[in-house]
Formats: sequence, C-alpha cells, structure tokens
Amino acid sequence: MSTLRFIHSADLHLDSPFKGRGRLPEILREQMRAGTFEAFDRLIEQAIYHRVDFVLIVGDLFNEETRSLKAQVQLREGFKRLEKHDITVFISYGNHDYIQGMRYPITYPNNVHSFDQETVKAIPFYRDDNHLANIYGFSYVNREVKDRKVKEFVKEGTPVYHIGMLHGSLETNGDHDVYAPFKLEELRQQPMDYWALGHIHKWQHLSEHPPIVYPGNIQARSRKEQGEKGCSLVQLGEENKIQQTFIPLHSFTFEEVSLPAETLERPEELEAIFEQAKEEVQVDYPVMLSVTLYGRNGVLQKWQTEGVIQEWVDLINEAEDLEKSWVWIDDVTVYDRPAFDIDELRMGHDFTGEYIRNAEQLTLEEWREHLSPLYQNRRAAKYLDSLAESDHKEIIERAKQLVVEQLLSEGMMNE
Repeated sequence: MSTLRFIHSADLHLDSPFKGRGRLPEILREQMRAGTFEAFDRLIEQAIYHRVDFVLIVGDLFNEETRSLKAQVQLREGFKRLEKHDITVFISYGNHDYIQGMRYPITYPNNVHSFDQETVKAIPFYRDDNHLANIYGFSYVNREVKDRKVKEFVKEGTPVYHIGMLHGSLETNGDHDVYAPFKLEELRQQPMDYWALGHIHKWQHLSEHPPIVYPGNIQARSRKEQGEKGCSLVQLGEENKIQQTFIPLHSFTFEEVSLPAETLERPEELEAIFEQAKEEVQVDYPVMLSVTLYGRNGVLQKWQTEGVIQEWVDLINEAEDLEKSWVWIDDVTVYDRPAFDIDELRMGHDFTGEYIRNAEQLTLEEWREHLSPLYQNRRAAKYLDSLAESDHKEIIERAKQLVVEQLLSEGMMNE
C-alpha cells in the first residue's frame, strides 16, 4: 500500500521556436514546432498508461518569450486528462518561465499544485486519505535564482516519502548558466527519498542513494541536445526499493556522425559519404543529423569555403521524403589541416600575422563583450541561443580560420 509510482519530467519548453531554422522547408519547420507538443502528449499518455500517482514537472514548462496561449491551453488540456484518471500534478517554474514574466496566465484544473514562491515549501500528497508523501519545491519569481536552496528542504510531518523538486545545477557546471547552485554532497546530506531535478537538458543519474536525477528535456531543440529525450518513471517501495525507467517521448532527435574523408579527391565523392552518414543513424524516428568530416590535405576546407559542401548537402536533403522517418543533414563540420601554416603566418610582419596575434590575445570575456550588442538587440536575440564556453571557443577558432583564408585569398588575387 505504501508503494509510490510517479513520473519525473522537466524542461518541457512548449512551443519553442527552434531558433535559426528559417532556411528549412516549411513542412520540416512545422514538424519541429509541433515536436514539444507531441512529446507532452506522450508524457500524458505514459502517465495514464502506467497509472502513476502523480506527475512532477520541475521548471521551464515554457520559454518566457514564447509563453503562448496555445502552449498554456495544451498544458491545461493535458492536465484535465490526468484529472479524469485521478492523477495529481506538481509543477514549479524555472528560469525560462519565472513567475514575474507571466502575462495573462490561465487557470489549471484542481489536480494541479504549483509552487508559487521562491521559498521552499511542502505540499502533501494523499492516497485514500493516507498521507503518503510530501513534495518540496519552489519557483523562480525572477529570471535568476543565485541562492543556495538545498538547506531549505527540511522534512515536515511523518509521511512515508519526502521528495524534493529542484530546478538548478551543480555549482561546477560549465555548460549551462548556474542557477540555484548545489554540491552533490549537499543533496545527499539532506533527508530526501528522491531528488527530482530540472534545468539540465540531458538524462543524468547523479546518485543512487538517494536517487538524484535529471530526466532531461522531453524534446531536443538544437544539435547540442543529442540523443533520446523523455522522462523518468519512478517507483519507490518499502525498504528503499527503487525502480527507475527512462521513457523516450521525443518526436525527433539530434544525432552526430563522424567520418574520415581524407581520401576524397573530387567533390562528387561527397554524395556517397553523406549517404553513408545517414545510413549510420539506425533509428525508426526522424533525425536532424550533424556530420563531422576529417581530412588532412586542405581539400575539405577548400570545398567548404567555396560552398561546394553545402551544395551537396542541399541536393541530398531535397531528395529526402519528409512525410516519413527522415534524416536531414542539418550541419557539417570540417576538421582539416589548413592549406596554410598558422604558426608561420603568426610570425609574419604583414596584416595577416598581426591579425592572428591580436585574435589569439583576446580573452573569452572580451569576445563576449564584443558579442553582447547582438544579444541585446531585440530582433536578433530571438534567433540566437545562449553560448556555452565551449561554443565560444569553437566559434572563435572557426572565425579566425575563415578570416585568414579570406586574407590569403585576397592577397593571392592582388599579386
């Protein structure tokens, strides 16, 4: 009678715009736009199928700038379906859907309990009049929560289980903005039976006792979020017996394939290598594919600069049947030995050498300062994703390479 079954989900980001996808065919953009809604519908279906006691949604149900009426209504209708099956819902708001950013919110059914303040509080869960669990959590009132919230999760009463909902990240995380920071040991020391985390868009099981889990988001939105996306089905039983199953919910995934291409001699050979990349993705659902090609003689880099690689990608994508489980080549990255010696150029006394030296002396903070006007522009910002440190380094290196190639090309033309 004291066994508890629930679904732990987070980061729905309903109605996400999929920034930077304007070049895609309309049918593909529509499929991508529908992806978060379809994943949410599957979440509801899984909760009903598994007859769970409740569903946890740990922050970022929406994007603050796209909290559309359509997204709110779809959420409400899903919650109504759960209400008909006596399934309770606990929700908290995160950094993307913080409370102060709400405009014209709609009312959810009575089975939905939301954390409406930034101080951690407990909401009891009863089954057949038995106080089976306390659910502890908080919501972001403003866009950022920099305080350490873990010590606010204090047991109340004597239910069988105590479950903490925390939308935040490890203080050492370098891939995402750090909000509501915590150390793993801090969570382990708090007497919770399960830690339901949100904010990180990747399934991660950080600890076994107690379970400390990120379910990831329910639908990937960029090539940085590769692989299956979904939720966790959790069952807590007596004597600390825990069962946990990952349930995929996505409509499509982002995948990556890396291939050697140093033997290519003619551009037409790219067709076969891109077809090979598609064949290596053996799944029965649509895929947005990133391809990385490795060369060693500068040929790939030359073809990329001339636009030849993109032309072949466009031709192959045009032949894809978007009514089926398509594989769309979304991005191609080339790692090739440049046709120039960067060390030799760096030592030169011409403009190219001066550019390389100055570019390599700029700090990451200076690069971010140079980019900040772009992110502050209202029209541009809605098409841009935030950049992690690794993204900045990759962009800086590629930009340096492109500028040097252009400088050398113009220099040769002027000779």
